[in-house]
Amino acid sequence: MHCVVHSEGYGCTDNLESLPLIGSAVRPVHGVFPQALLPFTLRPISHGTMGAMRIALISLHTSPGAVPGSGDAGGMNVVVAEAAHALARQGHLVEVFTRATSDLPAGEQALDPQHPAGPRLISLAVGPPDLRKEALPNLATEFGARIAEFGPFDAIHGHYWLSGVAATAAAAAQSHTTGQVTTPVLTLHTVAAQKNAHLAPGDRPEPQARLDAEALLTAEQFVIAGSHSELAGIVAGYGTPAVGNAVIHPGVDTDLFAPPPAGTDSDAADFTITVLGRVQPLKGQLLAVAAMAELTEVYPALAKRTELVIAGEPTPGAEDYAQSLRTRATESGISDRVRFLPAQSRTAAAALLARSTLALVPSRSETFGLVALEAAASGVPTVVGAHTGLLEAAPAGVAGVHVADRDPRAWAEAIRALLRDPDLRAQYAIRGRAHAEAHNWDAHATKLLRIYESLMRDL
Repeated sequence: MHCVVHSEGYGCTDNLESLPLIGSAVRPVHGVFPQALLPFTLRPISHGTMGAMRIALISLHTSPGAVPGSGDAGGMNVVVAEAAHALARQGHLVEVFTRATSDLPAGEQALDPQHPAGPRLISLAVGPPDLRKEALPNLATEFGARIAEFGPFDAIHGHYWLSGVAATAAAAAQSHTTGQVTTPVLTLHTVAAQKNAHLAPGDRPEPQARLDAEALLTAEQFVIAGSHSELAGIVAGYGTPAVGNAVIHPGVDTDLFAPPPAGTDSDAADFTITVLGRVQPLKGQLLAVAAMAELTEVYPALAKRTELVIAGEPTPGAEDYAQSLRTRATESGISDRVRFLPAQSRTAAAALLARSTLALVPSRSETFGLVALEAAASGVPTVVGAHTGLLEAAPAGVAGVHVADRDPRAWAEAIRALLRDPDLRAQYAIRGRAHAEAHNWDAHATKLLRIYESLMRDL
């Protein structure tokens, strides 16, 4: 059973073909994937009918309090943190669990120090603090059992596959201790099968152990996908989730990410093109540098007035890739027009986008593409790949343009067309802002609650 949650409400279908924005290349052939073993139907539930819930959000491998674009922190961190705050605003007790590290000692604190009465961030000392992500699967079950000690919880929602494993353990331990049966909820954020299908040259494929774990998790937990593309990737890779599934797009803080006031001074460059996020082959920053080199070669006068900003830090193991960006810029003679910035706080990211002329998202795949939505909220047109979740985060002709392949010349031409047409940029700014305003975190949380409550009622 496929349950699609959107701005107008929600509905369920047994026919994946009827879901919008799923290309024929990734739709399952009729009869290949099994239907739900335990049919699930979302029912309208008025807010507050079940009272305040106690909700555990699990983010084992990266803290939602970390700065996106640093280490393993990215869009998932933003989604977990914003969902936690939105759920708490609706009167629910929300606790976010992550693993203690050298940068985050074990203990409990406010998820946002500026809102001490809001969600709690609980960091658990499980395993040595400096472990790399590759070693964490061995700790996931222990981590989940530790979470159960803080329960019982009405809803347990794991983010990323490692947290899904922990959620299974937490639910099992809670059931053993209290007799309370809880169906975990899972959001993968990155689907290993989908990622492997769009692998960057030289990048390591996700291991079979992760593929097997995701297949098991999606069969046993209720799956929430951030886009129709992510759901299609799950179904294509692992089959139809047996318990049920829903598509809930992330939101965006349209107060923080907003166009600058009229008359605000811009950067020194006439045009600023921004790429924001973790630096790694999957995110494709090298394509942005190559496109800037092409722009310089073919349209030197325009390129001279343009600066490319790459903001973010390499994920562990991607240091050589980060260095290759600088090497390519130097070899192409554009190092004076490519600026590298560290990971940006939410406030700094919003200010950077607001000063930008264009935002590029050259990723090889995205389960959604939160940066593209944040750029749209900032009134900044986007140039993105015509694939995966970007089709929904930045619809073509609404928030900007799509490029069908990874040819740097094609990206350079798309950039040139927008830089030379201020009227078109203004149209995209207006339409993109309206698109972003249709995505807000309070609505996101309401849709989550419908699922949490429905799962409780189904027990």
